[in-house]
Amino acid sequence: MSPWYVIVIFWSVYLLQFAPELGKNIGQEALLIFFGAQCFLLMEYVLHRWLFHGEHSWMEFVPHNKYFYLIHFMIHGIHHAFPQDRYRLVMPPTLGYFYIMVLFKWTMFELLVPAHLMPAWMTGFVTGYLFYDLTHYFLHHSNPPEGSYFKMMKLYHMQHHYKNGEEGFGITSKIWDRVFDTEITNDYSTHVKK
Repeated sequence: MSPWYVIVIFWSVYLLQFAPELGKNIGQEALLIFFGAQCFLLMEYVLHRWLFHGEHSWMEFVPHNKYFYLIHFMIHGIHHAFPQDRYRLVMPPTLGYFYIMVLFKWTMFELLVPAHLMPAWMTGFVTGYLFYDLTHYFLHHSNPPEGSYFKMMKLYHMQHHYKNGEEGFGITSKIWDRVFDTEITNDYSTHVKK
């Protein structure tokens, strides 16, 4: 259980380590930061759909074990059970660090991104993560202006929670729902003033 600002503090301190390495090639670094952030926004969809909502995919192939199911529930199921609990909306720093470092940096990124480009790439990736986590919190605990992008995404995400948990996995954007054909297509736009 983490308040939203703990995430900002933790990851800001993490990002500070890259500051001395940045500023050598601003154009290249800006592109790497941009694409690193976009990479996380794809991972947002991938993790949400196939890891957090794995009950209709990979979980069918693992042994039925109450402890395993409890861990899965504690990672994401509890968020669906209590979607307005403000302490369960952002990922605790230790779990977020595990996901980012073990699943991504120490596996894929160390193989794909040259070491001298890693500071800019990780700055973008972690910034994308922060954007996702804070957007998720904002969607649950704000009342965005009518007709705004965030109002549309709030309505979209609430449909994922309350009407159709097998679609609408995008939090910051619907783009990957469109690509993977999981976009919630019923007309929620009637709730948004034009």
